[in-house]
Amino acid sequence: MLNPSVSLPYRDQNGIKGKYLYAIGGYHSTDTGCPAWGTSDPSDIRFIGDHLGDFVITYADGSADTVPLILGYTLWLHSTWMETPAPFMGEGKDDALAARLMETLSLYGAWDRRERWLLRVALRDLPVTAVEVVGDPEKNPARPVLSVYTVPWGTTEDQPLKKGTPVFTEACITDDETLPDLGEDAPAFFATHTVDLTSLPLKCVQENLDAVCHALHTLDGDFEQAPDFEIPDDYLPYRVSFSGSPLAEIATGAVYHNMKNLCERTDPDGFIHTSYHNAPSWRYDGFGPYVLNANSYYDAYYARDCARAIMTLNLFGQNRKALDSCRLGGEFMMAYPRDGVTLGGIPVPGHFSVMCNKPYIYSQLLIHHGWPTQYTSERFGEECGNLGNQETDGHGLMMMGHFAAWAAAGKDPAYVRENWDYIRECVKWIMWCFDHPELTFVKDDLLYGETEAAMNDYTLYANIPCYLGLLGYIEMASAAGFAEEATLWQTYADRLQSGIDKGLTDGEGWNLEKRGFSHDPVVTMLADTCGYDTADMPADWVSRSMAVYPADLRKTVDFGWYGVRGGIGYDHSMITQNALLLDQTADAGALVESLCRICYAPRLPEPYLVPEGMAIDAEKGIFRRQGDLGNLVQLAEAMKCFHIVIGISPVWGDTVKVMPRLPKGWSVAVKDYPLVNTRATVDMETSYPTGNTQAMTLSLRGEIPEKTLRVRFGPFSPDCETVTVTLNHSPYTLQTELCGDASWAWLEIDPNTLP
Repeated sequence: MLNPSVSLPYRDQNGIKGKYLYAIGGYHSTDTGCPAWGTSDPSDIRFIGDHLGDFVITYADGSADTVPLILGYTLWLHSTWMETPAPFMGEGKDDALAARLMETLSLYGAWDRRERWLLRVALRDLPVTAVEVVGDPEKNPARPVLSVYTVPWGTTEDQPLKKGTPVFTEACITDDETLPDLGEDAPAFFATHTVDLTSLPLKCVQENLDAVCHALHTLDGDFEQAPDFEIPDDYLPYRVSFSGSPLAEIATGAVYHNMKNLCERTDPDGFIHTSYHNAPSWRYDGFGPYVLNANSYYDAYYARDCARAIMTLNLFGQNRKALDSCRLGGEFMMAYPRDGVTLGGIPVPGHFSVMCNKPYIYSQLLIHHGWPTQYTSERFGEECGNLGNQETDGHGLMMMGHFAAWAAAGKDPAYVRENWDYIRECVKWIMWCFDHPELTFVKDDLLYGETEAAMNDYTLYANIPCYLGLLGYIEMASAAGFAEEATLWQTYADRLQSGIDKGLTDGEGWNLEKRGFSHDPVVTMLADTCGYDTADMPADWVSRSMAVYPADLRKTVDFGWYGVRGGIGYDHSMITQNALLLDQTADAGALVESLCRICYAPRLPEPYLVPEGMAIDAEKGIFRRQGDLGNLVQLAEAMKCFHIVIGISPVWGDTVKVMPRLPKGWSVAVKDYPLVNTRATVDMETSYPTGNTQAMTLSLRGEIPEKTLRVRFGPFSPDCETVTVTLNHSPYTLQTELCGDASWAWLEIDPNTLP
């Protein structure tokens, strides 16, 4: 007997009697595992095994059955599952894990990735007077959506979904063992997958879903059980080893694997792939299953990503690869003058767009898919797509990367002359922007941007790198004898600095509404051109960053010291770099250890690689990868964090500075480690201070620079005035100075006379 259809919520005092209730749906109308990129807010995360609501069936006598809506049991998601979801299907399938999920997932059609799914619930021998769906109030949005099936399976149309609810769109109550038009496999499926609350095997369900969760996620206990990382024989020319805790061991593995991956994805011609070859993806809003060999951005040379990768390669001694990538980027940049394109009838200079090897993809393709722009045909006619797009931050960052690579190679004037066309063109673009504000929207001496770091705005993340890149290129021009150009370029740098100082500040600090990405980028970018001592940075800019630091940190600490709302690089790594450089040692220690947890997934492919994003419930202790594994800019920013922790600062002035910033309880040892911007290498070992004492061994080899060596010890308690340290087993008593939330002690010595 097939009863008429009912819609939800269903209420009828007479009720409908039957043996089963069949409901179409079983998916969540917010068809994601989390917001795009990830989150650390538990209310926005949907993990397999999570309770997301209840299916409540009320009978004529007032009693009710409550069917729990559990993801993986009575609910499922289309997200990612509609591809070839590993490890449940396709290459690398885990048969045992797949069997556990198949045993538990009680939605007919869901496993097979059909468009529509069906749940069957066994009913009591009473008329049903109400059927409704109630959401879990602890989850955002707080209501699941279900619909109840009332007409033949093959002809029903889904009702519009309400966002944020579990979805069952239609239902029917019937005595039939199967409904018309179901597949031949339906009877066998429902024989073992009918929800019967009189004998509900919730313990078995939970055990299966716990096993699935264990396979797909990293759990708190995994970090304490992380093994000591043994550095393989195929390591890069140097060694980096952290110790003192399981998280420190994870840091050693993270540095090794991510730097090896970065080197391998850099082609001999300098092309750095934003996704490494055959990189898997958890998709930005996936819920646990992943796609192998996704290669999301393998064919793209992204300006922002590659610039940060160039600087990270340079930090870790891969100067040749960095220079090769700079040259290739220069060739990509020249596409506009090569193509002879114009805007407003004026030739467009070479510049770095988002994807340098696909210079027009945003302005001529993505614009038709809703990418916001002021370069419309109404405003600029047929020339509207000729600019490519304004990846202002990518342009400046590529300049910074090129300057850093040139400096690390020895600041050779001949190199500047050989590559002058590329160098001059970069600055020509910035001058062109200032000289043609009607075309480029320069306003109040600030550069405009149209990609993620600005999005039709004027931001710190877009303008700071162009300013620092200009300063670097002025030094390059001066070194090569192009004094006239250097003088001219300085006038534009001065204008840009003035625009930043006037337009991007708010009282004593930076205007955080104009950050551009998740965090204040100023100190982190200054570290690329000044080194790791804030005393070598512009004091007023450091002061502004210090003023906004508490507000900038606030969202990161809301849910357990994880900044994962905007990508691991843009969010967690940037605030970690700020905390380290500003000597906020308590914050920095927590953030560095959180970064180690983010990097580690022992049961998943490439267990030490940095993911693009994360979904983290710190209270439950569950960590899930999101997005592109090893995504270039996220990886490179995370490696910069560990470089700052090691503390062997790039040498930009007359002083070699060694200033480790270790989390409490950690030790570090490096061997043959590059002293950036010199031809020397460093061996160093030290540990976090014990009380008011600390020991370090340090040696420099190669062409030791004729510079002063300053070694910083600490952190010590802020009220500590005098400490005893040893350098190469020689004791010293030193006065301390307060910086950030701790005291530190400097020892100055001639590097040629190290004890």
